[in-house]
Amino acid sequence: MNLKLTDLIDVKTLQEIQDGFASATGMAALTTEADGTPVTRGSNFTDFCMNLTRKSRLGCERCEKCDADGGKKTMQTGRSVTYSCHAGLVDFAAPIMVQGQMIGSFIGGQVLTEEPNEERFREIAKELNIDPDEYIRALRKVPVVPRDKVDAAANFLHVIANTLSKVAYQSYTASMNNSQLTNQSNELRVKLNQAQNLIDTNAKSIRELEEHFNELEKIASDSVAEVKATRETVKVIQDIASNTRILGFNASIEASRAKESGKGFGVIAQEVRSLADSSKASADKIEGTMKAITGYTEKIDKNVKDTRSVVEESLKNLDEFSKVLGEIQSLT
Repeated sequence: MNLKLTDLIDVKTLQEIQDGFASATGMAALTTEADGTPVTRGSNFTDFCMNLTRKSRLGCERCEKCDADGGKKTMQTGRSVTYSCHAGLVDFAAPIMVQGQMIGSFIGGQVLTEEPNEERFREIAKELNIDPDEYIRALRKVPVVPRDKVDAAANFLHVIANTLSKVAYQSYTASMNNSQLTNQSNELRVKLNQAQNLIDTNAKSIRELEEHFNELEKIASDSVAEVKATRETVKVIQDIASNTRILGFNASIEASRAKESGKGFGVIAQEVRSLADSSKASADKIEGTMKAITGYTEKIDKNVKDTRSVVEESLKNLDEFSKVLGEIQSLT
């Protein structure tokens, strides 16, 4: 989890909590990220700390070290920590936790827990190169708060902060989940649209194919009719050939009876018979071919009709699938 405090709680809310705490307790307070970066404006900060101690180079270095030590302690324990700073005031650090991880903290205090020894503070002023008299005047403005009340106030701030952060984390998680679901829904909608476009394209292609099959079916039916008509014509030719052969045979008989005078007629009769036989053989061959063509054409006609049924069923299934996709799109 890589969350910042401001990912969960807005700065305005943190500032209001901090200001209210400072006003109620008389203590200073500041809200920071887990790395110590300030998030809010300081509340009720003392002149002793901000305008004197921290304005000294050495004093500022010592203050930063105290803040870092307090931050480490509260991060290690996950609880609020009260400690004395190098200048003799009491400070606290209250962690803001989410799922066992510190994402920020309230720091503050800048109070005394008992009446100060002014001589000791004069010595500190000299170490920090600060005017002792000015330092003591600022010290006398620092509120004196019993140690147990400092601890209680720090713990209370810790509880308030973590209760707020838990609610904020739940809201943040719900928001992230909703965002993720929205993204997934949008991706699903895109995929469904792509699927719908493919279905529409395939349906169009199948309808065009159906039109071609309708045309092919008509051609096949017409071909079957033409083949049947041709077979009837061939049958007529076969009949003519048979009759011609009989006629030639009869002519040959009559030519033989006529003897010498019928020889020429006999030759013609023979040629007529030969022509009749040749015509019949050709007609028989054509008939055999036409029978084969008829068989193939009827198979084509049957296959076209069967394929058309498959195409019609495919179109029906595509329409059903398209309807289901439309319902899914409506749900998403």
